[in-house]
Amino acid sequence: MPLSRQLGLSLLAVLILVFIGTLWINANNTRDFVDQQLASHAQDTATSLGLSIAPYMANEEDLPVVDTMMNAIFDRGFYQSMVLKDAKQNVLLEKHNPNSVEGVPLWFRNLLPLTPPKSTTDVNDGWTIAGTLTVKSHPGFGYQQLWLNATQAFWMILAVFIVALILLYALVRMITTPLLAVVKQADAISKQQFEQIGVIPRTPELKRIVVAVNRMSAQLAKLFNQLSNQAKRYRDFAYKDQLTGVANRRAFELAFEQLLTDSEQHAQGYLLLVRLTSLNEVNTNLGYQAGDEYVKLVGQELQSVLAQADLNGALYRVSGADFVVLLEDTAQQACIAFTQSIIAQLNAIEKSEYRLGTAHVGVGSFSFGDTRTDVLERADNALSGASVATDRWQLAQQRDQHHSNTEWRTQLNTILQQNHADFVAQPIKNRQGETLYNEWFARFSTAALTGASDEAQRYLPMGQLVPASVRLNYAQKLDELLITSALTQLSSHNHAIGLNVSRLSLSQTSFHQWLIKALPQDKAACAKLVLEIPERALVNGTEELSHFIAQLKSKGVRITVERFGAQLAAITHLRKIKPDYLKLDGRFVRNIHNEPDNQLFVQSLVNIAHGLNIQVIAEMVEGEAEARCLLDLFVDHLQGYHIGMPTDTKV
Repeated sequence: MPLSRQLGLSLLAVLILVFIGTLWINANNTRDFVDQQLASHAQDTATSLGLSIAPYMANEEDLPVVDTMMNAIFDRGFYQSMVLKDAKQNVLLEKHNPNSVEGVPLWFRNLLPLTPPKSTTDVNDGWTIAGTLTVKSHPGFGYQQLWLNATQAFWMILAVFIVALILLYALVRMITTPLLAVVKQADAISKQQFEQIGVIPRTPELKRIVVAVNRMSAQLAKLFNQLSNQAKRYRDFAYKDQLTGVANRRAFELAFEQLLTDSEQHAQGYLLLVRLTSLNEVNTNLGYQAGDEYVKLVGQELQSVLAQADLNGALYRVSGADFVVLLEDTAQQACIAFTQSIIAQLNAIEKSEYRLGTAHVGVGSFSFGDTRTDVLERADNALSGASVATDRWQLAQQRDQHHSNTEWRTQLNTILQQNHADFVAQPIKNRQGETLYNEWFARFSTAALTGASDEAQRYLPMGQLVPASVRLNYAQKLDELLITSALTQLSSHNHAIGLNVSRLSLSQTSFHQWLIKALPQDKAACAKLVLEIPERALVNGTEELSHFIAQLKSKGVRITVERFGAQLAAITHLRKIKPDYLKLDGRFVRNIHNEPDNQLFVQSLVNIAHGLNIQVIAEMVEGEAEARCLLDLFVDHLQGYHIGMPTDTKV
């Protein structure tokens, strides 16, 4: 039972006892007083009437006079009986009133009975006793006075009782409100929400408790902010260009190597090599300070254009005069439009001292399996052509091996009509070798799509299929198909399964509504489902996403934020999202045992995650040395070819 209820009921019981006791004592005292008054009233009447009738007692003929005198008093109604007896105790006159009482309930008379005594006086004839007069007061008047007094006392005490109840409620609220606020704050702290109690109670003991908890919350918030700032400083020191504030060459190499070797995502896209053509002359003729201003100006313009474009891109400064823009999962026409926007923006800021032009751009495509050297050489060759081209940009020419949009649309429609997907599963394990869950990767057989038996072992390239689904607005339908297919197999597998959800689907309210309805009603079944959402989804639309994730978690679904660490802005949203797991971006995992910078950065991310009660997963673990280093950094779970190979999920 809550403390507020215990205090309230205890004090209420005391008030009720006080109310009943006060009313009972008042009524009993009033009854005793009325009894005394009735006795005194009867005795006074007997004495005065006895003296009045004494002269007429000697002669029987005078009894009518006596009777008249007795009637004059008895008819006033305050008496229950009057009995006049002679010296031999023979009744001479006798008068009685009915015992009924008007206006007073019977239960009240039974609860507080009045017993007026009989008062007797001797009637003397000279020196001899002529008779006796007995008078008994009627209790009706006493009951009426007692009832009136009791009702008045009841309402008065009830009014006091109600006022006391109000004061009691205020007192209990005054005591328990700060305590409840402390409990709420403690619960929020356990969820890493470091709030402050705004209303400080005046009661010294409660004030000390609230102030102490506020101080603890502030210290924990400070510690969390210190960890976040420390991670940011590590990242800035290791991966940010100090002059422009964009990512440096080291960050580019890590990110690009991951894109080219990520067998899960099969990424493809374009690399834009932007060279500041006039930088060398500006440095020579105007000095390095002017050159730095030139570099910062171009960097700002590139960031501005990239922020305005609805593309999955990142900007890096890889050398003194060179910037690189990586566009992931981007179609050729979108890349061309983006490049033209860059050239237009840079031409607009061109100055007379930029004699060779502000910049030129060479564009080369990349896909899974390419080498970094080949892609950079491709872009550099295009840059050489751009330096003599009127448009100041050029796209590297190569044979296009990708399906056209029309072909991909046909393939996607066929896939959606079949309404089925095959999966391979890769385990995620802890240091004891226990499986946390299996991540499922979809695949679609070309034989199933074409009906050709000789293509039974060939599958569509998911690295091209997924970007095509985004480009052609099929991403949500494809996600719904994959989730539906996985849910049908959920009960036949012992371990929980993890499914990737695209950022585009997560931004759609219609997808939120569909998934909530599609989930099993059984909470135990939902607990076997882990949804992996990209870190980039945390940056925008956090309120709707937080509400959606809260709905999923209420049903038992677990949440993993994947590719974590690429954008530190997502750290500020972790307390709101409250994911179950963080999956480190593979760029920080590869060869981590030889990368002290990556070790420091990963350690800071692990500290932040553990401070928020979130477990950390490292993906793309390919060797024993990497695994051992990650476990030494207190990473909770590992995934990769060293941990377990993908296997078919068909039972």
